[in-house]
Amino acid sequence: MLGRYKEHVARVSDPVARALLGARLRPNQLTVLGLFCSGLAAAAFVADYQRLGGLLLALAGALDILDGSLARVSGQVSPFGAFLDSVLDRYSDLLVLAGLVVLFMGKSRVWDVVGALAALIGTVMVSYTRARAESVGVQCRVGFMERGERLLALIVGALLDLLAPAVWVVAVGANVTAIHRIAHTWRATRRVFR
Repeated sequence: MLGRYKEHVARVSDPVARALLGARLRPNQLTVLGLFCSGLAAAAFVADYQRLGGLLLALAGALDILDGSLARVSGQVSPFGAFLDSVLDRYSDLLVLAGLVVLFMGKSRVWDVVGALAALIGTVMVSYTRARAESVGVQCRVGFMERGERLLALIVGALLDLLAPAVWVVAVGANVTAIHRIAHTWRATRRVFR
């Protein structure tokens, strides 16, 4: 859903990326820095510093946008860079959600632990269903809860002290998106083999 606004985001991120060129930063360095910020966000959540976790997660999201912009404006787009970005995005997502599982476990909030685990599972399945669909030749960008939406929900939830409801929004939305992608791929492959 937020993917529709890539051009608008690029209007802001590309000039920032051009400014970063002078600092001799490379896109993969920003990608790794984003993972580090996600790790710090997870640690903040574990320590129950929810607003700090939200701010660090917002910084990680900004770095995720900037690494792609820097790759484009510097002419450093590469297959390995795209692969690294995708893999470290998954690590970032899972670190943050694992931090939330630990936070809720420490507070003995069983249903919120279940929600965080469901969000973790859904997050993995959203990217996995797309990757597997595309491996069999089906374009699969359907669904409304991709990475940007999941990050935004968690950031807003953390900053507004509504983290548990935000986690449940991610849990439901991510799993519905994964199921939507399964149905989309089934329909697409069914047409091919008729």
